[in-house]
Amino acid sequence: MPQLDVRKTIEISLPSFPGSKVILYDRILAGGMERIMEAKTDFERGLIALQEMIKDWNFTDEKGNKLEVSLENLRKLPMEDLTFLMDKVRDFFSKLEKEGKKYLRK
Repeated sequence: MPQLDVRKTIEISLPSFPGSKVILYDRILAGGMERIMEAKTDFERGLIALQEMIKDWNFTDEKGNKLEVSLENLRKLPMEDLTFLMDKVRDFFSKLEKEGKKYLRK
C-alpha cells in the first residue's frame, strides 16, 4: 500500500546555537500550504512555512523541557537564524516552482 506522507528529512544546526539540531522536511503538505496562504503578511507566511517544514528540534526551556515548534517559539529566534531557516524555505519554494514548470511543459 502506498504511504501518503513520504517526505524526507535533513538535519541542520543554527548558526547562533552550536549543537542545535533542527530536522527539516523536504516539502510541505497541502494542508500546510493552505495555512500559509491564509496568512495576512509575507513574514507570517514565512513563519508558518518554517513551522510546517520543521519536523523536530532540540530546543528546551530553562527547566530542560522540550519546546514545541510553534510560531511563538520561532519568533524568539535571533534574526540571523530565522533568515538562515527562511533561506531553506525559499530553496524549497524555488524547487517547487521549477518542478511545477517542468510538469506544465508539453
